[in-house]
Amino acid sequence: MKILNKLVYLKNVELLPENGLLLKFDNLPIWRNNHLNIYFTDRHHDYYECVSIYFKKNVLNYHMIFKSLAGEQLYIEISNQLLNVWYAEYFDHIEDRNTVDYLEEIEVLNFRSEKMEKTIQDWKDEYINLETTYLDLLRGSK
Repeated sequence: MKILNKLVYLKNVELLPENGLLLKFDNLPIWRNNHLNIYFTDRHHDYYECVSIYFKKNVLNYHMIFKSLAGEQLYIEISNQLLNVWYAEYFDHIEDRNTVDYLEEIEVLNFRSEKMEKTIQDWKDEYINLETTYLDLLRGSK
């Protein structure tokens, strides 16, 4: 089993040419998610860990599934050209490991992992999300 990502929070999903998806992972949770992050590998908050996956079948079959998983803690595994996606929060105990529905043993053509530096816009979006959550909480406590 080869896990492709060390950072676990799926932040963004983008379509790539040639039937591919770009999955961007981060160490910071989506701010509306109340889970504590126990998966810090380093304090590298200035980049995304990206996994590009090129599928044999139509990528649109998987695009919306991955989009719906934004904010979840996931591990991406590719073994023998087969994709598996695991929930990271259950990964430490073999008997509790749980694959994501509809994302098990999918044939892939190719994949690659890389680090991508966060842009100013990425930081701005993260701040706006945090500010919005803070203001929502502030309104709710009155």
